[in-house]
Amino acid sequence: MNTGPKAMRKLSARLVGTIRPLVGKEDVVLSIGQALSQVRGRPVRLRVAEFPPATASGLWVDRTSHDLIVYEKNTDPEHQLVIIGHEAWHMFQGHGGNGAGHGVAASRAGKNETAGALAELVARVSAATDTDLSPDAPMDAALHFAARADARDIDEEVEAEHFGFRFATDVQTVLAETRVPVDPHNLAGRIHASMAHPFRRL
Repeated sequence: MNTGPKAMRKLSARLVGTIRPLVGKEDVVLSIGQALSQVRGRPVRLRVAEFPPATASGLWVDRTSHDLIVYEKNTDPEHQLVIIGHEAWHMFQGHGGNGAGHGVAASRAGKNETAGALAELVARVSAATDTDLSPDAPMDAALHFAARADARDIDEEVEAEHFGFRFATDVQTVLAETRVPVDPHNLAGRIHASMAHPFRRL
């Protein structure tokens, strides 16, 4: 599977190009969720939650009927976009989501307090928002986290972080363009457009 910069640009462009025109801040996450679902070909549910300290800031769980991405509530909107993009990369790349190595992951998850805390978080989020909650939801979350905690998966985390920043930057550019009227035929307008979308690195 292609995971280089070109693949990241292509996926980000496809996702951002699918986001419908935005009206207000409240629509941003909903629009991103709809875009993710359209490109993924099945429902992608985005849920915000307070993560336990010193665990993680985002998590993707591959469910039977949908994908669940949970992202940190207690951070700024820019960082939330990075988190959503990070988890979306894991989702589209199938990192830790195909069942391979789950026997080892299950053993690790049973001993890993962080994986357990995240599993409980996902169970709470699912119970509060989903009508088709599976009894396997906590273990699903623990397995995904444990599978990604392996040292050999560090490259996947680096890839996901790179994509998260790219995706967040592209989304912010679209948001700025929908809120700042710029005449593309005017030189000053083109310069303004090219400089009006800085992304503050976290």
